[in-house]
Amino acid sequence: MPTLDETTPSAVQAGPSAVLELMWLMHFIEAGHEHQGAFASLEPLRHRFGPELTRLRGDGMPQYSTELVVLGHRSGTLLDLDLDRFFARIEEAMTDRSRIPSLLTESPAELQIARARLENLGADVEFRKRYIRLLTDLWSAVAEEWAQQGRPAVIAEARRWARALDEGTPFRQLLETASLWPTRPELDAIADTAAAKGKLILTPCWFGGKIHVVELDGAVYAGRGVRHREPSYKKVAADISASIKALADPTRLAILLRLAREPASVSEVARQFKLAQPTVSAHVQMLREAGLIIERSVGRSAKLSASEEGLRRLFAKTEESLLWMFRA
Repeated sequence: MPTLDETTPSAVQAGPSAVLELMWLMHFIEAGHEHQGAFASLEPLRHRFGPELTRLRGDGMPQYSTELVVLGHRSGTLLDLDLDRFFARIEEAMTDRSRIPSLLTESPAELQIARARLENLGADVEFRKRYIRLLTDLWSAVAEEWAQQGRPAVIAEARRWARALDEGTPFRQLLETASLWPTRPELDAIADTAAAKGKLILTPCWFGGKIHVVELDGAVYAGRGVRHREPSYKKVAADISASIKALADPTRLAILLRLAREPASVSEVARQFKLAQPTVSAHVQMLREAGLIIERSVGRSAKLSASEEGLRRLFAKTEESLLWMFRA
């Protein structure tokens, strides 16, 4: 079963989760209102599956499915891109009698509901069968959309987030929020602690809403929906233009190509290109800001060389930004 590699150079990781996609679907089908706008496509699912799910659980806590996340955690499938392994292992996860994870992000009432549901799933065979059947039917109803649109989109977004994290972008900026949950500031502290320990995983979701955050024995999964906003074409275009601006000037590009062949000082480049030294310095500064120049001290002078890794990174970022718009 393919999964996205959980290991990235950043202390914060990024990866899609089909289990969290299913959690969001369960959230939306139990809504007590009509879905409109970008969420209108979920309205038939709400009518088809929502009443059955509410009757099945019958505990007065609609739009809450953390027990599903616990099952994904127990089955080791939380970062799978599809649910084949999850469904193959779900009954074993339901009958697992080990303690439930810490769930520090849940309120006392939510924790009580999650614990009761997991106990019922473990003890009641009929309840377990109905629950599994509803989940499989719900996922089957969205399987085509997930395969053709959702899966490629969240993979692309996770890669974009991973690159941004490696470049130092704060994780809250990627989640587009100053606080994970304004009325519960303790969630920010929990996420920051997980990030410091390398246990914060950002999970973009195709079927997701504004924000989700759940803690499981020290690991925190936080993410948001990525499909329900109109992309800002001007912003994407501006970002791409800024990325490739360093290569837009023929003289500057020629300097980079020269430095790709052999390191040189600013004065050596100026002599070779018959340019004023301040002009070369200005070009070098722009190349340096784009991550395309490496500078090393050699005696009393500085030698410049082109960064092959920086050039690959710039083109990869530009390509992904352009292709992401085709998937948006």
